[in-house]
Amino acid sequence: MSKKILSAEDSPATQKFISFTLKYKGYEVVVANDGIEALEKLSQETFDLVILDIMMPRMNGLEVLKEIKTKTPYKDLPILMLTSEKGDADRKEAMSLGASNFLTKPFQPPELISAVESALGE
Repeated sequence: MSKKILSAEDSPATQKFISFTLKYKGYEVVVANDGIEALEKLSQETFDLVILDIMMPRMNGLEVLKEIKTKTPYKDLPILMLTSEKGDADRKEAMSLGASNFLTKPFQPPELISAVESALGE
């Protein structure tokens, strides 16, 4: 049975890249266009991993991360953060909130797959 990943990313091009790369590796991918949609999907389905872009409309990835980590059924869910920001502040905040890993855009398919496999303990 393939692992199910929720990918929350507001850029259609990046979302397509993530989905294609992960589906090619055999993962099931469910997409969300912003943080609110990600939380809605998380409340309706079970996932093995969540990928969150930090900069999203309506609710950013750090807010979603904090919400996920404070909800008892989801607190142990691995979270992979994505951002185009190169500053250490986002990375430090994401890790302090419980993110499993952090990728800076742009990234290549092997980097994404490696980060996902690491977060899933594969």
